[in-house]
Amino acid sequence: MSLPLGTILDHPCPECGSKMVLRDSRYGLFYGCTGWPLCDAAHGAHKNSGEPLGIPADKETKKARMRAHEKFDLLWKRGHTTRSNAYVWMQKAMGLSAEEVHIGRFDEEQCEQLIERVEHALELYTDAAMDHLNDWEGLEP
Repeated sequence: MSLPLGTILDHPCPECGSKMVLRDSRYGLFYGCTGWPLCDAAHGAHKNSGEPLGIPADKETKKARMRAHEKFDLLWKRGHTTRSNAYVWMQKAMGLSAEEVHIGRFDEEQCEQLIERVEHALELYTDAAMDHLNDWEGLEP
């Protein structure tokens, strides 16, 4: 079921505190600040349902999330494990619940912690060792 356009997001705009509402554009659904054009904050939405993609964040937190995703994605994009198993590893490494294990919910500090843990994992395990990990159970945070 898709949310109707104009749905108000539970979280206020991270830049100005105004409400954010579901809108459509040529690029798809998104939550836009009602303070536009004075505030241009936007937050992604699932293309089919309109549900928000994580929690809205200010510009610095968005940048931190992008850095964290770029580093984290190396774990599975290099073919060492599946994307699902990488998220299981993240959940354990960060001590998160299943609902919390989304970078789109992270604050800047959590992003930096994830980057450090991924870098540590990549340093500890050579490509050859990672290739033999099936479920990442042995990869300690």
